[in-house]
Amino acid sequence: MINKLKLLFCTRHFLFFIALIAIFLGCALVENQGGFEHGKLVVYLTPKTTLTSAEFSFTLEKLWIEDALGTKTVLPLQQKEINTSLPGQIILARGELKTGVYTKIYFKIAKAVLIKQGEIQPLGLTDEGVVSIPITLKIFPHKTNNLFLNWTPESSIKAETFSPDIKVQKGKTGLKKLLLYVSNSGDDYLSVIDRGSHQVIDAITVGSAPKGMTLSEDGNYLYVANYLSNSISIVETITNRLMDTIALNIGFGPTELTIPPFSQTLYVTATDSNAVIAIDTLSKSILKKIDVGQRPIGIASGPNGQYVYVANSYSNNISVIETYTNKVINTIGAGGEPKYVMVYQRYIVVSNSQSNSLMFIDRHSLKVVSTAFVPSQPGRIIPGLRGWVYVAGERSNDISFVTPMLNIAPRKLAVSRHPSGVALDKDRKLLYVANLADNTVSVLDLIREEAIDKIEVGDKPYDLILVGN
Repeated sequence: MINKLKLLFCTRHFLFFIALIAIFLGCALVENQGGFEHGKLVVYLTPKTTLTSAEFSFTLEKLWIEDALGTKTVLPLQQKEINTSLPGQIILARGELKTGVYTKIYFKIAKAVLIKQGEIQPLGLTDEGVVSIPITLKIFPHKTNNLFLNWTPESSIKAETFSPDIKVQKGKTGLKKLLLYVSNSGDDYLSVIDRGSHQVIDAITVGSAPKGMTLSEDGNYLYVANYLSNSISIVETITNRLMDTIALNIGFGPTELTIPPFSQTLYVTATDSNAVIAIDTLSKSILKKIDVGQRPIGIASGPNGQYVYVANSYSNNISVIETYTNKVINTIGAGGEPKYVMVYQRYIVVSNSQSNSLMFIDRHSLKVVSTAFVPSQPGRIIPGLRGWVYVAGERSNDISFVTPMLNIAPRKLAVSRHPSGVALDKDRKLLYVANLADNTVSVLDLIREEAIDKIEVGDKPYDLILVGN
């Protein structure tokens, strides 16, 4: 009897001890989540200058930001050498901050010079090069925030002393008429670009590793495939707000998506599951998982909405899905590692990244009509002007012009490293190209056939979508 009482006493003490540990760990977890949540900040700078005969240049040594309690946080610098010859908006710094309200941003300038008629004149620095700028910035948890600054060089020098005239950009930065959305696959947000000024004006936090995007037929909603968080984000384009998120509980690795004409069904390639997921855009529910070939990536809709075409990169073929039944009804042989597919006129166009070719397949007979050879590793393809098809050369760092009548690309335009997403502004004859390896978007003038601008965006820009006329 005594042994039983001892056992009961020890058991109760042991359970009490375990409960204390659980409570302690629970409190620690709550404190960790509540006290140390972070958001992201990207700091942009735009030189506002009319100088023609002189140039200012300064070296940024350090940048930090101060919250309402006086706590300072250093942000990693993206660019250190700043001058008046910069083409436009640049990213100064980016990093993580604890949630809260921030009231000042500081610059530590190492040196500054005035360049006039080829002569370099060193400039003095005020307060040992430390400049503070008042701001009002609130960092939200798990969100990407932007801070836009304007620099006026003309008012930045007095009596051979340099003190940069930098101020927070006034007015609301978002909701312009001509927008370009960029999915930053190395981050968790979209960059929003005003196509009038070619400047980033907003950031929209979505899921992890956003890749392919598509618009609803009325253009009011943008659907984003989040590869790592295995979800679809829905963004309202009128307000630039994240409206909803669809979790994919079947299928992994959403990469590309399409909505057929006259349809309310969203089709998404689940690359890591060798499948396509059909989703009802009204109920936001999953309708079906459709098994296709190995490692599907690109997906496109036919003009009447009857068929969806899927590029199976490891199976070297194209799956044809009938949208009425959501079943694969045919398979078309392709070249080596087909990555992207597009419907253009009477053709299904396929880019074969391994065999460096573009195949034009008749939509009715499903027979290959012609093959055009393009520079190394052709990627995304879009319809172009005057009967051209534009192809992103992922290794050759250019855009090729191709037609079904020629077996080579007679024209090319150079861009930056690893072009990925491509979008055409037909009215203004401009082509936008996301350069995945250098975190920029190139702007090409198709009349002059040259690059006219480059826009700095987030990490590994993957896809582009135009909104507005």
